[in-house]
Amino acid sequence: MKNHYVLIIAAALSLPANTVFAYGSSSSSSSCDKPTFSEFQPAANKYLQSFSEFSFVASSNTSPSSIKVNISAGPLKEQFDAKQLKINPQGNGRLVVSGKLNRPFQHGFARISVTAHSKPGCEKTDGHLIRVQ
Repeated sequence: MKNHYVLIIAAALSLPANTVFAYGSSSSSSSCDKPTFSEFQPAANKYLQSFSEFSFVASSNTSPSSIKVNISAGPLKEQFDAKQLKINPQGNGRLVVSGKLNRPFQHGFARISVTAHSKPGCEKTDGHLIRVQ
């Protein structure tokens, strides 16, 4: 009877590894390397006297034409697409993105929200809140 178990274990160990670990294979799924945003100006949770301009840095895998910025400050709501933003590529491939509001926001909280793609189907939205006194 012992020989029977040894034979079964030997047969199981001789199977190819990809058959044994079929559900652990990651070759069929593609990874999504989402864009990242940093160096927001004005910085998050910052107190300002007036808010009229913004800027940030987007990672090198960001598609410039996909960048959109939404500003929401009480009744003021402005949307910027890539054509309305100033986008400057840096030597390291990162993008410096800036924009200017139509009119300055003087009092309350403002939310800056950024959305962009690195490739189709790979999108990221990020943002932060600032306070204007």
